[in-house]
Amino acid sequence: MSESPPGIAQKIIKLLALAEGNKNEHERATAMKLALDLLAKHNLDLDALSDNTADPNLTTVSVNLRPEPWIRSILFAVCKLYYTRYYIRTYYSQTSYTKKQEPIFVGTEANINVSIEMSGFLIRSIRQESNQLFATPYERRSFRLGAAEAIYMRACAMVAAEKAEAANTPLSGQGRNSLIILRNKLEKANDDYMHGLNLGRFKSRGTYYDGGAYGMGESYGQSVDLGRSSKPKAITMRD
Repeated sequence: MSESPPGIAQKIIKLLALAEGNKNEHERATAMKLALDLLAKHNLDLDALSDNTADPNLTTVSVNLRPEPWIRSILFAVCKLYYTRYYIRTYYSQTSYTKKQEPIFVGTEANINVSIEMSGFLIRSIRQESNQLFATPYERRSFRLGAAEAIYMRACAMVAAEKAEAANTPLSGQGRNSLIILRNKLEKANDDYMHGLNLGRFKSRGTYYDGGAYGMGESYGQSVDLGRSSKPKAITMRD
């Protein structure tokens, strides 16, 4: 188990902890948006200190979890929101002599820490809810997939709203425009890094699911509580 992530991630942990107990969709969406705004301000401040000329200092961090289809959707969602990318590394274990897979985040240290923090919470939250509602692995898997895909759609909508707000901001108000320029800069840096890895395309197998459980998962994903007060247990960070 890694130590608590420093700096901006700790601030977001505290922010989400304050949202614990908010049980309506508006308050949950507000907590998620506040976390995004806090990270955006952090990135803008760092960019200003570098005079907007330095390239982002990227790093990679692997996480110890099994990248099931629904978990990959969660990772795509947090990467979309928090200026990161991820890929799956496949390797052979020298102890079990079996093929293993692990997700690896790409981005700045602060953005990765926040992505890991939010991923851990969402994964644990969805898993716990599915286990409470359903008894069979088939239904649980369906619920998790529906919830994860709904959360991904929420993430896409939030980024689209951010860009639309910037497009409607007068040039005299540079805050939102600067944020979009910075988001594009970070995304390009991440994409260039990923391109340099020469990764092959991931081919997923077909996923079969129960329609009722999937629909309940979608509803849950639209209103999942994003506030929490403890460290994520479903995900760990390694160097």
